[in-house]
Amino acid sequence: MKLRFLIFFLTFLSCSDTSNPQYYEDWKLRRKNALYAEDGFLNLAGLYQIEDGQHSMGSARGNDMLMPNVFPDNFAKFSVNDSIITFEYSVPVLFENKLITEISYNYFNDLNFFDRGSFRWFVHVDSGVIGIRLRNFNHPMLKSSLEINHFNYKKRWIVNATFKPFDNPKKAKIPNFQGGSYYDTVPGKIHFNYEGIEYSFEPTVSSSGRYFIAFGDRTNGKSTYGGGRFLYLYPPDSKNKMTIDFNMAYNPPCVFSTFTTCPLPPEENILPIEINAGELDYKGILFSSVYE
Repeated sequence: MKLRFLIFFLTFLSCSDTSNPQYYEDWKLRRKNALYAEDGFLNLAGLYQIEDGQHSMGSARGNDMLMPNVFPDNFAKFSVNDSIITFEYSVPVLFENKLITEISYNYFNDLNFFDRGSFRWFVHVDSGVIGIRLRNFNHPMLKSSLEINHFNYKKRWIVNATFKPFDNPKKAKIPNFQGGSYYDTVPGKIHFNYEGIEYSFEPTVSSSGRYFIAFGDRTNGKSTYGGGRFLYLYPPDSKNKMTIDFNMAYNPPCVFSTFTTCPLPPEENILPIEINAGELDYKGILFSSVYE
């Protein structure tokens, strides 16, 4: 009887640590569905960084922005002057449910997009990159089954943390996947203890109010993506207490497509330990490869 109880007890302890709670399974499902959504990353078909001057778009070689071969050879010309962009199309395109061949607007003030067939393009401003992003809602990769693997869920990777705001929020220079950088505001530091050692993160704040962390650790380039991973945290409570759930660390979108503008972990967010939690590195098809 004692032996049977001991086996049951050890089995219970093992299951209680590694079985997946419902919130975690729900998060994984939301995460995967978001990748397939209209504004997700699996339908990306192009990204062309723009600067002041004249540019061309089309399927013929020699265009500044090379389009898929379903587009005309010389599809459009566009010019950029500060934040004003002007498009001149060789064939009509759909804009706000009407056909146009020419338009000019301020891309910081107006988030306009254009459609032709299953394709949509627009000026994309994010992570220090200004460019034209192209989507294909009939992207061949949307029909494939995406497999995202994870470390086993562990309660020990849920840690308590304390947020210590700076007297004056600082402007931090953050590198991006495209080789550039941008500035964002860091409101303070998140301090946490793991196995008796103190560590910290410097977060930024997303438009939703949640704290965003691009972080690196010693699993990067081995079991996880070499460029680090992302985490979102709920903001601190009235006593500046927070919770970090490393089980919900996930791959940046640049593991699926090169047509992305991912921030990379700043030096302050690179940990000298292994975080064996969250998503493992993606080993499947690069979702931009069909257009490159």
